[in-house]
Amino acid sequence: MKAKQVYIVHGYMASVKDHWFEWIKREMEKDGVAVHILAMPDSSKPQPEAWISHLKENVKFSDQTYFIGHSLGCISLLLYLNREQLKAEGMVLIAGFLEKLPDIPDLDAFLEEQISIPALIENLPKRLVIGAEDDYVVPFKLTRKLAEALEAPMVTVADGGHFLGKDNFKTFPVLLEQLQAMIKS
Repeated sequence: MKAKQVYIVHGYMASVKDHWFEWIKREMEKDGVAVHILAMPDSSKPQPEAWISHLKENVKFSDQTYFIGHSLGCISLLLYLNREQLKAEGMVLIAGFLEKLPDIPDLDAFLEEQISIPALIENLPKRLVIGAEDDYVVPFKLTRKLAEALEAPMVTVADGGHFLGKDNFKTFPVLLEQLQAMIKS
């Protein structure tokens, strides 16, 4: 069996050094899990084809591959896994969405392709969605709809905002606990 590994896909206007990404990497590496934070191309003007190509080039699957997506990283991962019909052990989606965000039309292109939800459910046996009731970027109801569509358990954080560094998310204990439990199950 190959080593357990986690790929983190950040969102719009973000980088690998932002928010809680490096913290979760350090914490999971203490458990012997290889963690890769992918630097997605041109995050200030993201394009679906460029992001999916980047995932194709940089993700190396094993039988113990997990993903974490944040915001735009969620729909990017879903597009990639759906298009390539790939199976992964599990995925945690944070502040994700499957519908256009009225305040961010720059992301509309990511939502034009039809995604086969049943195929994703079949190919991702372990699924979890985390959302915040006070998310000011992705409305909470859209994250809840994502969880319902994927038939995924949902962890609700009352005051998480968009889970950014400026929302006091330099660490993310809830994510760490959930990811550790997912990997051990």
